[in-house]
Amino acid sequence: MMNTLWQDIRYAVRMLLKSPGFTLVAILSLAIGIGANTTIFSIVNGLLLRPLPGIIGPQQLVDVHATDKHSSYHTFSYPDYEYFRDQNKTLDGLLAFGAAPMSLNAAGAQPERAVGMLVSGNYFDVLGVRPAQGRFFAPEEDRTPGTHPVAVVSHAMWRQRFASDAALVGKTVTLNGHTFTIIGVAPEGFRGTWVGLTPDVWVPLMMQREARPGGDQLGRNARWLQLSGRLKDGATIQQAQSELSTLAAQLAQQFPDSNAEQGVDVQPASAVPGAVRGALVGFMALLMGLVALVLLIACANVAGLFLARASARRKEIAIRAALGASRGRIVRQLLTENVLLFFLGGALGVGVAFWATELLQAFKPTAEMPISLDFGVDYRVLIFTLLVSLVTGILFGLAPALAASKPDVVPALKAGMPGSVGLSHKSRTRNLFVVAQVAVSLVLLVAAGLFLRSLQNAGAIDIGFQPENVQLVSFDLRTQGYDEAKGREFYRQLVERAAAIPGVEALSLASMIPLNGNTRMEGINVTGFEPPEGRSAFQIDVNTVDAGYFKTVRLAVVRGRGFDETDREGSPRVCVVNETMARRFFPGADTSSAIGKYVTFSGTTQTEVVGVVKDGKYGTLGEDPLPYIFKPLAQNYSGEMTLHIRTRAAGVFAAVRSEVAALDRDLPLLNVMPMTEAVGFSLIPLRLAASVVGTLGTLGLLLAGIGIFGVVNYSVANRTREIGIRMALGARRSDVLRLIVRQGMTLALVGVALGLAIAFALSRLLVSLLYGISATDPVTFAGIALLLAAVAFLASYIPARRATKVDPMVALRYE
Repeated sequence: MMNTLWQDIRYAVRMLLKSPGFTLVAILSLAIGIGANTTIFSIVNGLLLRPLPGIIGPQQLVDVHATDKHSSYHTFSYPDYEYFRDQNKTLDGLLAFGAAPMSLNAAGAQPERAVGMLVSGNYFDVLGVRPAQGRFFAPEEDRTPGTHPVAVVSHAMWRQRFASDAALVGKTVTLNGHTFTIIGVAPEGFRGTWVGLTPDVWVPLMMQREARPGGDQLGRNARWLQLSGRLKDGATIQQAQSELSTLAAQLAQQFPDSNAEQGVDVQPASAVPGAVRGALVGFMALLMGLVALVLLIACANVAGLFLARASARRKEIAIRAALGASRGRIVRQLLTENVLLFFLGGALGVGVAFWATELLQAFKPTAEMPISLDFGVDYRVLIFTLLVSLVTGILFGLAPALAASKPDVVPALKAGMPGSVGLSHKSRTRNLFVVAQVAVSLVLLVAAGLFLRSLQNAGAIDIGFQPENVQLVSFDLRTQGYDEAKGREFYRQLVERAAAIPGVEALSLASMIPLNGNTRMEGINVTGFEPPEGRSAFQIDVNTVDAGYFKTVRLAVVRGRGFDETDREGSPRVCVVNETMARRFFPGADTSSAIGKYVTFSGTTQTEVVGVVKDGKYGTLGEDPLPYIFKPLAQNYSGEMTLHIRTRAAGVFAAVRSEVAALDRDLPLLNVMPMTEAVGFSLIPLRLAASVVGTLGTLGLLLAGIGIFGVVNYSVANRTREIGIRMALGARRSDVLRLIVRQGMTLALVGVALGLAIAFALSRLLVSLLYGISATDPVTFAGIALLLAAVAFLASYIPARRATKVDPMVALRYE
């Protein structure tokens, strides 16, 4: 058996080398299809399948999520964590952690941004991690708030930031303005418990006030902690779920104000936070479905080429059958050729995946903390590619092999069938493959076209302000221990110094950047309006800004006034609302009816509305106008702000950086970017979809073109004698050209019609992702149909033109 298989492989290699053009086209087609699938599977593997490195026994770990009555995932308070940790009997240990952006200073160097993680004292023990140097946290270091300023740094931080200092343990580092002693270095490869968020430094939860600005967050109403645990030997997830649910019910009974309707959900540990895992799984499934379509096109392409090639090999196969080869033996030989070709395409596809994943890893959206992703090819990806190559090679090779293994021996031996006229079963099968390729390609290209046109429309949406020529730089004074008085003085001096820089047209401070993925809501009450059932206040988006904000971003004040020097601490509290807020809560002849009215913020006195600004987009470009409130910075201090600088001059930011350093050289600068880039955050899903689907559609178009070319080209080769007869009988070259082109165009037009019907049926799935365009936009549908028709014409014209150059006498003597 093995000897026969080896013979089949050697013969397959010879046959593939004998037809280098066919082999090259087939391998490239498969490399595109299999490479696309391998690339997306690498992402799925990196996000959802690959165990986090450095953790012992990850199969015993579970994630514990807080849930509400809607089953949405939430976080826990520290007292909740303590209760679950101390009262449960099914877990060997329960850990807690919460992320915190940090400013890190060491040895007098420039401050830098770091990803910090506040963790319970048993964090490393529960995960089974051992230090590369020093030690991890002792139990007593996580009992009393603010008493043990110790830290563990990551192996990457130790190597890159501290130059692999063997004596690092015992040295100090400044984190968010507070001194911490480094007690250990994490092992190489350990990246924490969340994919994409690799901590640089870990500190005890009891150091929260020092390491995570924002006041005391260890109380029952401060919910920001994630929980994970390790099951005891013999314990099951179901047992842990039952026990922790009982404990959650006890907490709800004891503390109804904070824990009412709170439940828990215990799941196998995942590197992806539970709140986004469901959406991520759905998105990955969609991508896998899309690349499966590309693979289908590639496989159909190769199957069609094999059928066409089999027609040219009828005489060879007939001779083998006449000499006694069984049909099964012939099928096995042809199938071996096909599978070998698919393996070669898969091998090249792995190379495509290496290249593509490197490009994808460079795609990192702006985020509060740096995102670190690893989509590297590992053994799971290689096994996936091997299985895809094997299964598709067999499935799409079997039909051509069966069709080719049953030749009409006597006619084949007599004439070789090169000039046969008419449509055979094999021709119909090849044609069906081409029609399917064109249809699937059109579906992908229509989706890509809709996304691209939607992106164009998004750029024309009136967002209410003008981000062009505005530079941003953010900072968090809380990380340096600023109190309100010191912070206000810093802002005053910074604005004064920056305004004096040549080229600065306007500048301002604001707590939020619109359309950047971050919002801040506050509770308000308005006389005459009742909050939604179950709530004590309306939740409204709020932005704290200084007096120059509306001028800097060119947000028009349509009624009343903006903020000025009279709106200071101690003066009557004021605010500015947008048009939607004015119309909703202060109805009248126009929005001026809001001027002089009052809103009450939770925990504050009444605040007078002194101005109304034009509606804008704050969360997403597709959102309906939402109520929005602006509060003056002078009356509402915030330690986390973004400086907006309107300028057309080069070198302004360097001057601003120098002014910040002159005021505080240890203050790290964050979110340094043009405002146009920041507000583009909301378009990331659409851009990603357009890029992925557009790439897949282009690949599908290329493969469909190759498929049409291959079928028409082989048809020309097999009809050489027929063409010679036609020309000998008086057919003009233009007649032959039309005959051959008609064959390819007929297949393409049938595929286009089928693809349009499928695309129209599926278009409703894209409605929520589009801006200012119908999911059945006729311009897009017609344009893509014409594009495919043009590609089909070109793919048909090239072999057709070659057919017109056939010498009739040579053709008549063909074989």
